[in-house]
Amino acid sequence: MLREFLLQISSFTEDEVQTLLDSGTLKKAKVNETIFLAGNYFSKLWFLNNGIVRAFRIINGEDYTFFFFTKQNFAVDYQSYLTGEKSPLFFESLTDVEYVEFTKESIEKIYQTIPSFEKVGRIMSENAYLSATERLKQFQAELLEVRYEKLMERDPELFQQIPQYHIASYLGVKPQSLSRIRARLAGKKY
Repeated sequence: MLREFLLQISSFTEDEVQTLLDSGTLKKAKVNETIFLAGNYFSKLWFLNNGIVRAFRIINGEDYTFFFFTKQNFAVDYQSYLTGEKSPLFFESLTDVEYVEFTKESIEKIYQTIPSFEKVGRIMSENAYLSATERLKQFQAELLEVRYEKLMERDPELFQQIPQYHIASYLGVKPQSLSRIRARLAGKKY
């Protein structure tokens, strides 16, 4: 949960951790629930206690998965959050999800009250940047099989808990192509 996450990344006092927890709101979403609509400003920050959320776009009537957010991670359209621009992304719970929601205002207040929490924001920013950069590099230079294996290594729970067509969309292929890749990696002929 969030308390454990915070204590892993820094030596916050119990009072500091409680101050942050008190500034958030515990929320839940059922499987396949849309929890954010594209076209709005993403002015919140979510920490997932459990579950899986995906961020996706609809382009020319087709659904494209951009990100998966898993437990013990922050979920946000960081560009919209930072710039105040409308987000092109929808956010949907792929499993039952429990998360702590923070408003941008509450985060800014925490930064002013307890400046050491800025470290959490910096780590989140760094992780968002590294994730986006890695995803771009993968699409530019890596074979589909390599991208698939990296995703499986990084987030194995995705493969047990969500439909394969979401994984195919994230990898930029049709489900049939993903099936062939899976069969090839399993040593089978398709």
